[in-house]
Amino acid sequence: MKKSMRIATFGVVLLSSSLLLFTATTQRANALLFLDPFESVVIAALETMETLILGLSNDIGSMAGEIGIMADRIGDMADRIVHTEELMVAASSNNVITSLITSPVEGTLVYKTIPIQITLSSEKTNYLLFISNNADMSGSTNALVLNGDTSIAWSRVPDFATGTKLYIAVKTVDDNGSSDFSNTVMLNL
Repeated sequence: MKKSMRIATFGVVLLSSSLLLFTATTQRANALLFLDPFESVVIAALETMETLILGLSNDIGSMAGEIGIMADRIGDMADRIVHTEELMVAASSNNVITSLITSPVEGTLVYKTIPIQITLSSEKTNYLLFISNNADMSGSTNALVLNGDTSIAWSRVPDFATGTKLYIAVKTVDDNGSSDFSNTVMLNL
């Protein structure tokens, strides 16, 4: 190929590549102008999603606190269940003398000056009677009851009771020692 022919061919190739480049740039610019409205829609959608995600993370944070409170309550309930199971095991053990107060029943109206009659499930007549102003029997006073006669123990009530409710429980006694607490019964004064 001659030198002039090569230069002419090179010129045509250069001209056509410039034309292609110009056409591609123009088409890209037209495409961007065509996509511009969609871009604003996409940006608005992304901003809405970001707002929703931030709102959800705040909701999850506040729910975590509430879940923590519920977990604490469940833990307290589990502790009570374990305590109840321990009492039941102690009550069913062959080595422990256990009685339940079957009478008087919860909420019975009693008088400070009239001794109550207590009936135990084991039909024991000798026991320690515990009297407290608190359901957990803290700060209780106690006295030995012999042959079911509660008059000596009950004589402490007028000086001891400070409210309108009184709680009683017993521990049965025999030659082997005393049992665990019986059930606690709340009485109204």
